Amino acid sequence: MRDQAHELRALGFSARPGLTAPDGPPAVVIGSGKGGVGKSVLSVALAAAFARGGRRTLLLDGAQNQGNLHILLGVRPAAPLSALLAGEARPEELLVSVTANLSLLPSDSGDEALYTLGAIDRARLHRRLSALYDAFDAVVIDGGSGIDSVVRAGGIRASRLAVVAAPEPASLADAYALLKIVNLQIPSLPIEVMVNRVSADDEGQAVFDRLHLAAERFLRRELGYLGCVPEDESLRQGARRPGALLETRIEAIDAIAARLERREAEGRVAEWASVTETRGQGT
Repeated sequence: MRDQAHELRALGFSARPGLTAPDGPPAVVIGSGKGGVGKSVLSVALAAAFARGGRRTLLLDGAQNQGNLHILLGVRPAAPLSALLAGEARPEELLVSVTANLSLLPSDSGDEALYTLGAIDRARLHRRLSALYDAFDAVVIDGGSGIDSVVRAGGIRASRLAVVAAPEPASLADAYALLKIVNLQIPSLPIEVMVNRVSADDEGQAVFDRLHLAAERFLRRELGYLGCVPEDESLRQGARRPGALLETRIEAIDAIAARLERREAEGRVAEWASVTETRGQGT
């Protein structure tokens, strides 16, 4: 019997997602259990940091029908996602140039055609959009609010998941719920944690330690720590003025971007070593 899980696995939700081609671009999904922790702001800031470093960067709004990244960036979508569904546009025609090295693949908001899509069709849509990854050096995917869209984005050509948490009990519970589902659905996808809106570095470390302890004890899963972002008024103000986030440079976010690049490079070396070893054993 071909159930929904079978169809999703065929589209990319397998036990070995991400890094299916070690020479492909790093594709980092930014996710959280629910909204309200600054995930979209961090997605924009991280993509901007990669672009400033000279990398051709794609920022993809994975919310599909609750998109707002184009509003944060102050740009107008070239065409709606529904045009792709209707065969009226190709994926590359949806791209919007933001800066010299940064392109946005925006999502719609309140589109009836997208609202009625089931899980399989949403995965197929994301698969079509992911074909654009190869034209870039780095990809940042805002996984959207909720767990379903994060799992969908994480299961299709993603190389890593970065879970955003805040130093609040509700955020910790939401982040752990996401960890549980991702661990079940995409067990080999590397998971990192970054903590937003902290008052001090040790507060971020304490949040990570709690999540790591729970993941280790109950999920038998290791987590990586990307670092924390302090409560910053410039980020808050940048989110209120379209396009201002591109002018906002936060040292902690630059450090997280650099750490992500190192983790991706280390992961790809390990992946190549594993592939080489497997091929050697097969000869």
